[in-house]
Amino acid sequence: MKFDLLETALLLGGIAFLAGCYGLLYGVGRLAQRQSIMLAGFACYAFLCVLVAVIVSTTPLAGPWKAIVVVFALGFLGIPPVTWRFLERTHPHRRRS
Repeated sequence: MKFDLLETALLLGGIAFLAGCYGLLYGVGRLAQRQSIMLAGFACYAFLCVLVAVIVSTTPLAGPWKAIVVVFALGFLGIPPVTWRFLERTHPHRRRS
């Protein structure tokens, strides 16, 4: 099954949406200390990877653009955890007396 550029654009938009959902759910899960919310974030990331596989295998994008999509997907896996660690270092927990 071949996609044209409109479907490719929608898939790329889906990747951006799922990346945002992953980051948001990861942050909320860590803040609320709820593993189930973090797992929902990882499910969004897994679906993002499925969309990347569809883009790489079926869309009319040139090879370098497909490589950029793959690198983006791999790189985004680490952004929420790294950002969370940075926030923990710069905003230490304060105990109330």
